Amino acid sequence: FSNPNRESPNNSTTMALPTLPCNLDALPTVQATLPDHLTEEILLRVPTAADLARASMAGPSLRRIIADHSFLRRFCALHPPPLLGVISCSFIPSEPPHPSAAAARALTDSDFSCSFLPSREPPWCRCDFRDGRALFCVVPDDRVLVRDFAVCDPLHRRYLLLPPVPQDVSDLVYHCQPFLAPAGEDDGTGIAADASLRFRVMCLAKYQTQLVIFVFSSSGPHAGQWQTVAFDGWSTLVAGISEDARSTICFGKRYYVHRCFCWAIPGNGINKLLMLHIRTMEFSSINLPPGTRDCEVAFVEASEERLGMFTLHFSPEDYAYHLWYAILVGIGDDPRQWQTEDVVPLPHDYCYYTVGVAGGYLLLNGFPKNPDMRDPDCFSLNLQTMKLEHFCGASYVMPLQSELYVGFPPSLSPPTI
Repeated sequence: FSNPNRESPNNSTTMALPTLPCNLDALPTVQATLPDHLTEEILLRVPTAADLARASMAGPSLRRIIADHSFLRRFCALHPPPLLGVISCSFIPSEPPHPSAAAARALTDSDFSCSFLPSREPPWCRCDFRDGRALFCVVPDDRVLVRDFAVCDPLHRRYLLLPPVPQDVSDLVYHCQPFLAPAGEDDGTGIAADASLRFRVMCLAKYQTQLVIFVFSSSGPHAGQWQTVAFDGWSTLVAGISEDARSTICFGKRYYVHRCFCWAIPGNGINKLLMLHIRTMEFSSINLPPGTRDCEVAFVEASEERLGMFTLHFSPEDYAYHLWYAILVGIGDDPRQWQTEDVVPLPHDYCYYTVGVAGGYLLLNGFPKNPDMRDPDCFSLNLQTMKLEHFCGASYVMPLQSELYVGFPPSLSPPTI
């Protein structure tokens, strides 16, 4: 356990806690002499969800405290959840020897298709997963905005149907991307009792002449309503591009970095990174290096609130893939230049695609160059150590239609709706 005399994780005043044995099996004996609130403070210092699960099996009194939803919400807010698997056609758990494999096994029977949703025609389609929630929508047949959404909690089989998105039916939508977002941040420093129940749904819509994002909040002054935010700089960003070309502008995979969502726009003469800050709900853009136009890119959180970027390069000289890592830094009079920090070689036997970034990992889908020799695999790159390791078999992983599952086992996951 951590130093019992340090400041408590919820930023409350420092309290002296008893020294505990390292053996979790001895916890019931110690806990019998403590009031529940001190036991909670001790359990909040358990370093991992796996250790907390072991502690819950040590005795009924500890299991009662750990199973309480208010305690679980505090624990989940204080401990970064691990990457447990990939949600594609089904849930694909991480496999040994990956450190999250044991926890991932508990999710194999979960209903991530959310079959408990009321049937619709056209049927519901999953479009995102974040913080224990799945976002489903009904995709219209024509080129109009997606209007019908449902937010689901697959582990607890709960759902919430959202009101339809308001729109002018005469406006044609050339790109529509719905996704889940964290709730707005409180001004206080404490953890709100209902923090884990708050969420936002966003829908990025590109029209012929404007870029708009629709926002639904579960809490706050506009709870239960859709709000509209337009990107005033969109016309400047696409200046010099013909109207026909504007309709074909494509957005890259979405990433969440330092409280910003970001999308690479590599083609059509733009080659920029579009960013949306979720606290201010303001758009901005950053130039991308010229060499990224024909490459897959992924964006991560670098140190000191800086932006990091991985670029997947194929080298014809050695017929192999490499990951180039660069960070956005200030150099001289130019505050935004990309500086290469590292090059990570990848196993030669595969062609690669990025699946996403979550839980401190970049996940890659590897397709064997000789499919007769082996099956596809997923590899995880630890963003702290730059160590690449096998994550899971990937025969059923579709990189463009998969979400990463970051969370805790069902027994340590309180309801999110």
